[in-house]
Amino acid sequence: MIRVTLFFLILILILLVGNVSLFPYVIHLKAQQVEKGPVIDGYLNDEVWQQAVLFTDFKMVLPETGKAPSEKTELRVLYDKKSIYIGVYCFTADPSTIAVTDLQHDQHERHGESNDVIRILLDPFQDKRNAYVFFVNAKGARTDGLATGGEGFSTDWDGIWDAESKLKKDGWCTEIKIPFKTISFNPKLSEWGFNVERYIPTKLETIRLSGISKDSFFYNPAEAALLGGIKNIKQGKGITFKPYATLEMSRDYENNQAREWKVNGGFDLYKNFTPNLVGVLTYRTDFAETEVDERQINLTRFPLFFPEKRSFFLEGSEIFSFETGEGYRPSFIPFFSRRIGLYQGDQVPIDWGVKVYGKIGRTNIALLDVQTRAFDSVPSGNFAAGRIYQNIFSESKVGLIFTSGEPGSEEHNTLLGIDFKYATSHFLKTKNFAVGGWWVNNWNTLTNGKHYGYGVKIEYPNDLLNFHVNYSYFGDSLEPGLGFLPRNDVQQYESSFKFSPRPKKGLLGKLIRQIGFENYAWLYWDLNGNLESSRVSVAPMTVINTESGERLEFFFITHREVLPESFKVADNVVIPIGDYTYYRYQYLVRTASHRKVAAEIFYETGGFYSGKLSQLNVSTDFSYKANIRLGLEGIFVRGKLPEGTFRETVYRAKADFYLNPDLGLMTYLQYDSVSENIGVNCRFKWRISPGNTVYIVYNKSWEKGFDLLSSYSSRRFFSLQDRGIFKIQLSWRP
Repeated sequence: MIRVTLFFLILILILLVGNVSLFPYVIHLKAQQVEKGPVIDGYLNDEVWQQAVLFTDFKMVLPETGKAPSEKTELRVLYDKKSIYIGVYCFTADPSTIAVTDLQHDQHERHGESNDVIRILLDPFQDKRNAYVFFVNAKGARTDGLATGGEGFSTDWDGIWDAESKLKKDGWCTEIKIPFKTISFNPKLSEWGFNVERYIPTKLETIRLSGISKDSFFYNPAEAALLGGIKNIKQGKGITFKPYATLEMSRDYENNQAREWKVNGGFDLYKNFTPNLVGVLTYRTDFAETEVDERQINLTRFPLFFPEKRSFFLEGSEIFSFETGEGYRPSFIPFFSRRIGLYQGDQVPIDWGVKVYGKIGRTNIALLDVQTRAFDSVPSGNFAAGRIYQNIFSESKVGLIFTSGEPGSEEHNTLLGIDFKYATSHFLKTKNFAVGGWWVNNWNTLTNGKHYGYGVKIEYPNDLLNFHVNYSYFGDSLEPGLGFLPRNDVQQYESSFKFSPRPKKGLLGKLIRQIGFENYAWLYWDLNGNLESSRVSVAPMTVINTESGERLEFFFITHREVLPESFKVADNVVIPIGDYTYYRYQYLVRTASHRKVAAEIFYETGGFYSGKLSQLNVSTDFSYKANIRLGLEGIFVRGKLPEGTFRETVYRAKADFYLNPDLGLMTYLQYDSVSENIGVNCRFKWRISPGNTVYIVYNKSWEKGFDLLSSYSSRRFFSLQDRGIFKIQLSWRP
């Protein structure tokens, strides 16, 4: 391991000496100061817009990099003392091709891929690492979040801002208003990092202001233009008071309890100590409006990952991001906020919490302290976490992390870690490259064993060639109380390799946008070097994205599992200790998501330990003018092993009805055959004005069981519990 570490240290030195970041020509725009900003109605016809400097020189990123876009786009930027205003006119030769499939807030995947959309990136610090991101589609549906460089962004941040869009005879336009009270900024800067991107889904066309290389990521602030002319702006008193009140009705049918009524209330108090450092105090935190988790099928020996959805913990969470990585199936997260206020699937009441997050110069900081109330057999607890990292060089960082607390216990559990990342978007002039590493130590009740972990990784995420290599070591006594670590006592190697050319000539060029050879590998050894698990998947030029937006995949997968102990994969099916090698085949067909009816079929079949297993996932979405969206999904697993056969099924159904982006009813129904439980989650949301919202939430569950009153011993669904909540959330900013 020492040799590996030395290798990476030498590599970093070579990069630092030989790859000085030379930023290319930077586009400059000007925001025009006005006495009073425009009315936000989506029409873009307020006279004050005539004072703005018009910008139309957008360039195409895809499919023809650097060429003039197929459609004209006009950009205007204004600001007054309180807000910045962004107006975009998206001309469209055939307005009937404008795609709008969703009006729900923060549906960035659907807004980004299936909708005509405008994306805005703001970097008010010009640190070229962190930025605010705002999406608006052609009917005014909004998404907001934070970008931290790289290929994607998170919706972990929700700001108070406004936007309206209108469809026109020659296209569509949008108006965006972002109050300076909503964002943090450096008041000494007169220029901000700024980028704008337009996506046309029916053409799969991406148009951008700055960073137009295929290897450039819109969410990388280092690729942004500069927006100048900003001066004499203020955040006001920097105070936001967000009180809430709830009326709750609940009943536990399983224990034959009478219906209960409760009235509750609490608040969040925000204080901007500086324009870029925020403090938050929460009292009796409530998460009634949070959408329920998706039900999943677990065919492994290890726990599944469910993402955080609660707003208090999401704000500032990007600072807690650690170099271990946090993808769809993360291997290790040192601070995982779902460990606070949730225990074995039940909500634990939170009495209060305090949080400070933001920037001090080139230093990023986040501190969190939460006190939970005793709940059933779970004692009250205090949980703390802290994160600090320093921006170094042009796009890199080095930092520390700390956590303290053990959910469900009064025992001590503390973690301390360090990490670093050297990153550049100008490696070999135009390519993205990163190398990083981390180390943590955990103090818990275990007296023996190895309490530490460490890892190193290399990333080269570019369009034609994209690869990464990651090595991690997790000690046998590494059990962080506030972390997510599904598998310790192992060494892990993970890698991916993608070669994805874009055909330009002949029949392939007409039909296929991009074709890929892809290889993924996951290998686990115990701490003595004995193999425990391996999974290697290969797509031999069988990942195909068509010019019409469809996607086809075929993977060949080889598995090896050396089970140190038996495990229960399903009811009455236990896989014994042994060494298993098996092969599987994976197929995917997905239609273009911008269509009114979209569908996806995923099928995987082949060996599974000592027998065979097949899994079929089928989903479809229907959208009518974005006001009605219906979705159905089924997951069907069938296993046949010498130890027994099993069937597991999950059904999901969604029905969303919106009058406009501010007023809608969302219903989510789920059933799984393991628990034989049906759950429904209905949420009515009315955003009266930015920051002021009314919610009505209803949850009910049923469980399948035998009807003892029936002479035929029939099975039917019995009510377990229901819960209804009326909540009003207000916001006041002096």
